[in-house]
Amino acid sequence: MSNYSSELTACPKWRASLKIIGKIAFIVICTGVILALGFLLLMMSNMGSVYLPNICNGCLDIWVRMMLLVVGISLWVLVAAWIIWHILLYLYHLIKHNQ
Repeated sequence: MSNYSSELTACPKWRASLKIIGKIAFIVICTGVILALGFLLLMMSNMGSVYLPNICNGCLDIWVRMMLLVVGISLWVLVAAWIIWHILLYLYHLIKHNQ
């Protein structure tokens, strides 16, 4: 007989696996990009008085540096919370399905 019906039953399994792998890859890539952006902002906040040196005699420099520092640290905290949320959500689904 034909193997056509067995190929149809295997196809949803592969699609489900690829969907899960795609979600994991998306989370990992987004996490890496956001962490790199946060690191870049943290490094930019420590570069010194290079932002608007001629305007207001450098008095805006501390505000720019502090905003970069706050945004960089906030990104890192949000990414950590996002990862923890996904781990807890996975554990919840794992426990729920095993009961």
